[in-house]
This record gives sequence, structure tokens and C-alpha cells, in this order.
Amino acid sequence: MQITYLFRSPGTGYSIETVFGHIRQSMSLLHDVQTQDVQMPNISHNLRQVWQNLRFVRRLHADIFHITGDVHYAALALPASRTVLTIHDCGPLKKFRHRPFRYVAFWLLWYYLPVRRARYVTVVSEKTRQELIRYLGRIGEKAIVVPNGYDPSMVYTPARFKAERPVLLQVGTASNKNLLRLINALYGIPCTLVIVGTLTDDIIAYLQTHQIDYRHYVNLSREALIDCYINCDMVTFLSTYEGFGMPILEANAIGRVVLASALEPLLSIAPGAAHFVDPTDTIAIRQGVLRLMDDEYYRNRLIEAGLDTVRRYSIDKATEHYAAIYQKAFRNTPLAEVVA
Repeated sequence: MQITYLFRSPGTGYSIETVFGHIRQSMSLLHDVQTQDVQMPNISHNLRQVWQNLRFVRRLHADIFHITGDVHYAALALPASRTVLTIHDCGPLKKFRHRPFRYVAFWLLWYYLPVRRARYVTVVSEKTRQELIRYLGRIGEKAIVVPNGYDPSMVYTPARFKAERPVLLQVGTASNKNLLRLINALYGIPCTLVIVGTLTDDIIAYLQTHQIDYRHYVNLSREALIDCYINCDMVTFLSTYEGFGMPILEANAIGRVVLASALEPLLSIAPGAAHFVDPTDTIAIRQGVLRLMDDEYYRNRLIEAGLDTVRRYSIDKATEHYAAIYQKAFRNTPLAEVVA
């Protein structure tokens, strides 16, 4: 059996590629299959580029195709009975809900038609599954929850917590990452904020106005990102919207305490393994940072719970979930038997 993993165009992101890159390697090692990864030639900025990508996909050959995320519309050009589609979140539908044309385009090309056509659809959390059902109706019920696995390169690396001036790590700068509220909450707290992601001039000005000591990195290699986790004291993950929440697991695996949003799916992914706060409440964020700085016992308890949490999210476990789905697709097994 040959499995082709279909990825979005280079430069679009790295989280999906990291997860499924490890799944592909694990699949090749643990199962008698051949695998390859194929990247889309174009970033999906407009319908012309979408069409070019669809023409590219039509020329591919494999026993099983797995669309790993983001470019859901690729299912429209692949053999339906041998296509597996993974959906990480419904962010575009949420983002464009007040822009009718864009909303309809994403609803139709990225969600409704691909979900209807693909033989199997997986989602990374129960929250994403429920969102699919809300946006698509009964057709969304075909989705199967297969949680992500964390990067096995991230191993427990204990370090002394620098309570007098901790280093806080913030991965991601998109609007849902809630960076402005974090900056506001940190005003006057002695710390260094390490930010991974692109910063606008407005955010830089906001950092300067709030007198935040910060370091800023973009386009880090995976190894450099892991070093950021190792060299920090606390990971902040205060998103207002997520489909899964990989930075929590990555921090748990390294052994760093996490301040996170009290929202799903984060609450379900790492219960007891992070200090959860209301991400819209700047005072709560500030109090959370201060408690994690001051309360050593509580901090260590969260870190220990995190080490237990990540055992449930290994790449090998995710691989076994997908291996079973691939076998069912290869044998053209009815969906009801896969869900059961």
C-alpha cells in the first residue's frame, strides 16, 4: 500500500507539517507501507491558485491519499473512496462569518464539498467535530476524532525556574493568539517575553509603550524552536480560538509550566496540566503569571501533571489510529464499522 500525504504550500505554516511528518515516518517504520509527502505548488490566495492546485493534484497516483489539513479542497480532485481528510479547525468560517462572499467560498470549497466527498474525515478534537456539525449539519457527523501527537524530539529537560525574572515564551502572533492582552497584563512584571512569529509595527509600539523586555524570532527551524522551549521558564498560550493546542503539549513534554486559556479544546486536552484563565480578562492573565512565578509547589504540580498528560498524545498512538483508517479505506470498509 502506498500512502501520499498532501501538505499545503511551503511557507504557509509548520505545525501541520511537523505532526504529519512524524506520523509519516512512524507509519513507514511500524507498518509495511510506502509513504511520500507532496506539497501544493501554490498558496491558496485566490480561486485561480486553487484551480492550479486542483490540476496538480489530479495527476497524483497512490493507493491512499491523506490531506493533512488546510487545503481541504484537494479532495475534489482525488478519488473519493481512497481519500482521508483531516480538519484541524473551522477558523475560516468563524473569521469570515461577516463577509458573505468569502464565507460561502470557504464553506463550500474548504468544508462542505470536501467533507461530503472524502471517504473518511478526521478531526483533531471533539470541539472541531462539534463545530463541523454546527456548520455543516448531519454531514459533519462522519468526522472521527484522532488527536494530534506531539513532536517526539521534545523530551523532558528539567531546569531551575528563574523566579526573580522568568522567561516567558509566546508561540504565535496571529490575532487569536491574544498577544496584546498578554502584553498589557505583563506591564510592570519583571520578566522577558520571547515571541515567535511576525510582529506588526503596532505590536512593537505596544511592547515599547508597556516597557516589555522582549526578544523576537521569525522563521525558526524546528531545532531552534525546541531550544526556545528549553530556555524558557513559562509558556503562555492564551488563544481566543484553537482547534487543538499543540504548544500546551510541547511545553508539557519539555517540562515547562503553562498559562493557558480556559476554553475548549484546551481544557479537555490538558486538564490539570496548565493554569487556566479567562483569555479576555487581562487582570486574570496577570494574576496567573504572578501565581506561577510565586507558587513553586503549584508550579511543580502542574509540570508533573503535564508529563502524565503527554503520554496520551504520542505520535505512535496517532499513527495507529490512522493506520486503522488507511486499512479500512484500502479495503473499502463502510464508515459505520470504522466509527465503531
